[in-house]
Amino acid sequence: MTIGIVASGPWAGAGVLAGLHAAEAVGRGAIGGFVSLAVLTLDGRLLRAETQNSGTKGLFPGDPPDEILQAPRAALISSGPDRPEPLSQFIAAKPGVGLVTGHRFPQALMRDGQPLNGTILSAMQEGRTAQQAVDELIADAPGFDAGFIALCVGGEIGIGNMPSVLCRADQGVAMRMCETTSASVAALHNAIQPQNAIGLLAVEAALDAIQLRQTVQYDIILGAGLRLKRGDAPEVHINEDGQATGMTHPRANDLYEEMSFGMGDRVRVVRKGTQHGWLGHERCMVVELGVVV
Repeated sequence: MTIGIVASGPWAGAGVLAGLHAAEAVGRGAIGGFVSLAVLTLDGRLLRAETQNSGTKGLFPGDPPDEILQAPRAALISSGPDRPEPLSQFIAAKPGVGLVTGHRFPQALMRDGQPLNGTILSAMQEGRTAQQAVDELIADAPGFDAGFIALCVGGEIGIGNMPSVLCRADQGVAMRMCETTSASVAALHNAIQPQNAIGLLAVEAALDAIQLRQTVQYDIILGAGLRLKRGDAPEVHINEDGQATGMTHPRANDLYEEMSFGMGDRVRVVRKGTQHGWLGHERCMVVELGVVV
């Protein structure tokens, strides 16, 4: 009945919001209601936002503030509408330490009166890694109904579910790191369908949003008449005006009669002999005898 998402790296705030938005667009069940969001900004401040209804659409009256979008550490939790106040209880957070979210009931109180997520945060403050803090709590209090994602201020993510949650047929988990951006994203969820896709969708959408925010995009001009030459890797060579002056491809010598052709998904863009970027969108070309028609 909840989904928790964390992201670490530049534009992590934009990532978690994009991940939840994607889950809302596809998911059916306990989603689209309350959201509690917490971020640690570039200068180390803790900022929060929350809504009881409408999911990501209800969080901000307009566009999210840049300092939230650009925050390098971000966490949220969301489910159906109208949860117990204050909604901040669902994410434990402290500047200089980190953020702890989760799913099910991560705010439940232990016998000593401390919340589960707050206990994990305290362990991180005492020097445990995010994963150690999660593992220790689960070992010490396995009877609770909760799962956790902890994010330390240094960027490490810890994740884990209580035994009762692991027994659920509708629980899901996803975690990934992007080598290009060095961003990490993790998600835990339950009671949201399709259960095998939601977590992965949220993580992939978050990473895509983070990469898009870090990418400078511009157009290049690719015209007919260019001849493909054989090379070890697909490349498009451009001049200073962005005009394509040549292309190389390992299959260039195999292109005889007229045929449809694509350069591939990892195509270097080269200017003055140096890689300038990557081709963002693969163009569909018609090639005849190795020449673009």
